[in-house]
Amino acid sequence: MVDLQHQLDDALDRLRRAGTDLRTVEVKAAAGGLPRSIAQSVCAFANSAGGLIILGLSEPDAFAPVGIDARKIAADLGSACADQLIPPIRADIDILAVGASAVVVAWVPELPSDQKPCFVEARGMDRGSYVRTHDGDRQLTTYEVHVLEASRGQPLDDRAIVAGASTADLDEQLIAALVRRLRATRGSVFANAGDDEILKMMGVVTTTEDGDAVTLAGLLALGRFPQQFYPQLDVTFVAYPSATGEPLADGTRFLDNQSIDGPIPAMVAETLIALRRNMKRRSIVVGLGREDRWEYPEEAVREIVANALMHRDFHPLAHGTQVRISLYPDRLEVTSPGGLHGPIAREDLLAEPVSSSRNATLAKLLEDVEVGSSGRTICENRGSGLLATAAALRGAGMEPPVITDTVREFRVAIKNHGLLDEAAVAWLSGIDTAGLTDRQRLGLAFLHRRGQITNQDYRSLTGTDPLTATRELTGLGTTGLIEKTNDRRWTVWVLAGAARSAPGPALFDLGEEPASSRRDRRPEIRAILGEGPLSAQAIAERLGLSKEGVLKWLRRMEAEGEVAPTSAKRRSKNNTWQLR
Repeated sequence: MVDLQHQLDDALDRLRRAGTDLRTVEVKAAAGGLPRSIAQSVCAFANSAGGLIILGLSEPDAFAPVGIDARKIAADLGSACADQLIPPIRADIDILAVGASAVVVAWVPELPSDQKPCFVEARGMDRGSYVRTHDGDRQLTTYEVHVLEASRGQPLDDRAIVAGASTADLDEQLIAALVRRLRATRGSVFANAGDDEILKMMGVVTTTEDGDAVTLAGLLALGRFPQQFYPQLDVTFVAYPSATGEPLADGTRFLDNQSIDGPIPAMVAETLIALRRNMKRRSIVVGLGREDRWEYPEEAVREIVANALMHRDFHPLAHGTQVRISLYPDRLEVTSPGGLHGPIAREDLLAEPVSSSRNATLAKLLEDVEVGSSGRTICENRGSGLLATAAALRGAGMEPPVITDTVREFRVAIKNHGLLDEAAVAWLSGIDTAGLTDRQRLGLAFLHRRGQITNQDYRSLTGTDPLTATRELTGLGTTGLIEKTNDRRWTVWVLAGAARSAPGPALFDLGEEPASSRRDRRPEIRAILGEGPLSAQAIAERLGLSKEGVLKWLRRMEAEGEVAPTSAKRRSKNNTWQLR
């Protein structure tokens, strides 16, 4: 735990480098008193991952102090947190100094999942719930409010009755395989039960006043063609020709584009076939020979796709949204509707078994539903899917997946480069790693590519236990190559000393650009804008940087007369940047 003064100092450094508010830091001048929008900012941080609010600095003036009545603003902020929000937010508020001027700083903690969404009482839950995005607050949609509310308990959407469906719409071979497996592995309860009774026990069929009816879970796991009733509950697979998803110069938009239908076992199998059709095979040196391997380990892909289909949101508001598989030249992304469900810490997903099934009946059923004739079931339902994914990637010499959890969707991305590729080895050769273990060198390469590393990241990367991860990261810290940075939630390490200034290619490709990779991006931005005006977000995606990092360079180039915005309102969604 660190104090607010250290957090303020760290935030000011990042703000001035980025030239704008950050996802976890909101700055307001508050020259005329407590801003009217402060309640929605507190609400947004509480519904996201928490964040820091700084009152008394001017963003247009490089975050210089403006002079405020700090004591009154601090008192008013505390009252707003307690009286204007449901549930009340207990922020850590203090009056600190920037130079000779006083500012008010507040740390807003993230709410537990069973208390979300926080909302502004005067506006009500549907119109007064916000979430943090980039450098601002965004009002939640009706669907997003539902997703947060659903995490307070156990949704039953997968047990909904499918209107018009009957047992005739179920696949007899899938049913036979399920019943056979249950009788063989689940003891006397199933061994002595009839087929119809087993289907009811597993939630495939339920009894209603009008007779037996098929549930959504039963249809998706065992149905012959579930899309007859729910056309969009399927998988879309698209292979893009460029890393940004933009068409090629000849107009080519997709290299492959397929809708994958059928029950979940069929969709998992067909997705793997589509990926094999578009993946490359690489030759890897193994012992005295070579071995051909797929670009992405199939074990990792299978786990990610099965998780997406099993844990996606099945609320009626999400029935029009598919699971999306997007294959780019540099990565694979799997996106499913509905964010992370239940009381699960995002940072633990790749470090230890965690389980909170949004669709409990479907998850239980898929434990015993087999994929084709493989004898292999869809899932274990033990919260080990992402752990297995990380292990498969680790075995292939690849870095852990990148997880993005928004309220409305959950995305898992795999980069197709090796963690210790030529660029990483070149960078490591520029620093003294004598005395370090191979795991610690991996940690350094990961940190240089991602910009930061936590204990959980290190465990996922190396397969170590928590104590070993702590010991080895601390050992790296004693070498002066890495150092702790300020964070309220868990210990975060960043590059330091010789590692920060080491020559070599900049590897960082996610999030905010760290000091260690602050090379001159202006030539790249000039080249990109030479193709035509683009938004800061689009440029960021092309460069593999954060939007805030790109805005820093755009503002510098604007001051030098090289670029200009196309809209007078810089924060307009329609604003783009162009060469002068």
